[in-house]
Amino acid sequence: MIICHVCNAECEDGAELCPVCGADLTAVPAEETANETVIERPTLLATLDDVVSAEILKDMLAEAGIPYSSDSKEETMHITFGGSFAADDIYVDESDLEAANKIYEDFLNSEPQFDEEFFDESENGEE
Repeated sequence: MIICHVCNAECEDGAELCPVCGADLTAVPAEETANETVIERPTLLATLDDVVSAEILKDMLAEAGIPYSSDSKEETMHITFGGSFAADDIYVDESDLEAANKIYEDFLNSEPQFDEEFFDESENGEE
């Protein structure tokens, strides 16, 4: 069995994609391959409540060559006061903040946005 590095689901040996979240199981996560990077002036880029979104953003930062750090541990999320979930705080160096913000904005704009019209139509049985 292979354990997905994004959602911790158990996957079949030899699987290339996680059947739960779609993560690439053939790629070794950046945290395992990279030497520990020390960020001199850590600045909070984002706090993401969705584990999958946090991993996608980290992958985008790594692809752009922007070092990052996060508060996540082996567990994928923790419960905070009030019962809300916080998946990850992602930090970048202050000198990389502008480029990282651009990547974060692109990431946010790439997520599907559902408007009320979609929900109104589905509630009324319209298509």
